[in-house]
Amino acid sequence: MVHCPSCGAGLRFEIETQQMYCDHCLGHFHPAELYDKVSDDAKAEKTFDSFVYVCPSCAGEMQTTDKNDAVGFCPYCGGASMIYDKIRKEWKPDFLIPFQITKEQCKQLYCDEVKKHPFVSKKFRDPQLIESFRGIYMPYCEMGGTVSGEVTLRADSHEQNIGDYHYETRRYDVKGTAEYTVTGGAAHDASVAFDDHLSERLEPFDKRNQRKFAPGYLCGFYAETGDMDAGDYAALVREDMKDALYNAMQSDPTLKKALNSEDLRLKKHDPEAYLPVQVNVGRRMLYPVWFMSYRRGNRITYATVNGQTGKVAADLPLSPLRILLAALGCAAVIFGLLLLFSQFLPSIPAKTTLGVSGLLGIIGMFVMQHSYINTVGTALNTLDIVHKNLPLWFVVSSVAAIVGVVLMSTDGSYAQDRYAIGALLTLAGTVVNLVQHFKQRRLTKSISKTELQTRSMQTNGILAEAKRFNRINGILRAVMYISMIVSLLGSFAQTPHNALLYALSFIACGELIALALLHIQFQTNVAKRRLPQFNKKGAAYDEN
Repeated sequence: MVHCPSCGAGLRFEIETQQMYCDHCLGHFHPAELYDKVSDDAKAEKTFDSFVYVCPSCAGEMQTTDKNDAVGFCPYCGGASMIYDKIRKEWKPDFLIPFQITKEQCKQLYCDEVKKHPFVSKKFRDPQLIESFRGIYMPYCEMGGTVSGEVTLRADSHEQNIGDYHYETRRYDVKGTAEYTVTGGAAHDASVAFDDHLSERLEPFDKRNQRKFAPGYLCGFYAETGDMDAGDYAALVREDMKDALYNAMQSDPTLKKALNSEDLRLKKHDPEAYLPVQVNVGRRMLYPVWFMSYRRGNRITYATVNGQTGKVAADLPLSPLRILLAALGCAAVIFGLLLLFSQFLPSIPAKTTLGVSGLLGIIGMFVMQHSYINTVGTALNTLDIVHKNLPLWFVVSSVAAIVGVVLMSTDGSYAQDRYAIGALLTLAGTVVNLVQHFKQRRLTKSISKTELQTRSMQTNGILAEAKRFNRINGILRAVMYISMIVSLLGSFAQTPHNALLYALSFIACGELIALALLHIQFQTNVAKRRLPQFNKKGAAYDEN
C-alpha cells in the first residue's frame, strides 16, 4: 500500500486527476513522487513486492499492492473466491499506461455496445452484472527482431520486351550477409489468462501515454501476472518484423546500389526468401483493461473495455427468444402486406405465395451466411472477409425479384405485359442474387481451409465450431437450393395445382426456419467460452 505523506492513510489512484488521492485528508500527489515502504528498494531492483491471490478452481492469479484489497471472486472462471497465497516479488514493468477511462464511463461504453446488438440476451444488460467490472492491468511485452548472417532475398526485374509484343519479368536471388536490428516493435499480451481473442480486439494502445512504472498506479486496481513464454510469439513476431526489416534493408546503401545497377526491385514476403529473424524480448509494460465475466454452468463469457481508449471487446451471446420474437414480428409484417395486397388484387394465387417463399428462402440463406462469415472473420481477425453491410447488388436484386414474382403471378390489367415484365425482373434478380451467393461460397470455403494455428483458445474454439457447423449447414443449404429453385419454377406455372404449390411453400418456410435455428445455435455457442484451466495450459479447444 502507498501511504499518504501527510496523514499516513492509504492512497488510491484517481483516474480523473491522474494523481494519488487521500480520502482522509483529501490530498493529491503524483504517483512517481511516492514510494511504497514495502517496495522502497524496488526503484533500484527489477522486482517489486505484491500480494498474490490464486483461484483454486482454474489457477488464475491476480496481484495487488494492498493486502486489504482482497479479490472476492475469480474474474476468469467466475469461481466463488480466490485464496490469498503470499507476498512475493514480481517482475517490475518498465512502463505503464494509467487508466484513462473511469468505471462509470466503462459501464456506459459497454451499455452503448450492447444496444448495437438487439438480439443479445437481457442478462447481459443486468445493472448488477455491469457493476462487476474490475480494473486490471494486463502484462504486455514489446518484441523486436534481429537478422544476423546469411540471407537470401528475391528480386524482380522490370518488364522487358523480348520481341513480338511479348514481355517478361525475370526473378533473381540476392544473397549476402546482413546485420539488422529492429527495436520497439509490436507489443503482445504476456498472459495465458488474457485470451488473445480479446486482447487483439482491444488494441491498439497509445504508447505516447506510457509512463515509468511506479507501484502507486496500481492502488485501487488489480494486476495480472506475466506468465507467457516469449517464444509463443515467435512466429507472429517474425511476420510483424519482416516489413520493418525489409524497409531497413532497402535503405541500405550497398544493397540499394546493387539493385539499381541491375534495375531490380526487392520482392517482399516471397515464400522462397530466407530471412532468419531472431526474436528479442524488449520492454515490459502494463496496460489498463476493464474486465467483467459472467458464468453459467460450465460456460463463461467475458466483456472487456480498453482502459485508455474505451474500445469494447465482448462476448455477447444471442437470445433465441429475442430472435424468435423478431422473426414472428417480421412474419406479421409480411402477412400484413399480403393482406393489404389482397385488398387491391382479386386474389393472391398459390403460385405467388410459392414464388415469394422461394425468394425469401434464397435471401434468408444469404443473410444468415453473411452473419456467419462476419462472426468467424472477426474472431480470426481476417478483416478481408468481414463486410458489415449487405452488398448493394444483393439488396437491389432481391427487391427486383420479389416485385417480379408478384407482377408475373397475380391477376390484373395488361396481363400479358405484366407477365413479361415480371418474368424478366424475376430471372434477372434471381441470377444476380445467385452470383452473390457464389461469391459468398468462396469466403465460406476459405474458412473451411483455415488451420488451427492461433494461440487463442477462444479463437480456436470458434474456428472448430465453425468447421463443425459448416458440414451440417452445407447439407441443409444444398437441399434448400433445390427446393427454392423448384419453388421459383412453380411460380411460372400456368395451370397450377394449388394444394401442391401451398405444400411446397410450407416446405420452403420450414427449411428456412430450420436453417435459422441452426444459425442461432451456432451464434450462441461461439459467444460462450469453456471454463479456463491455466494450470493445464491450452486445455480448452486443444482437441481440435
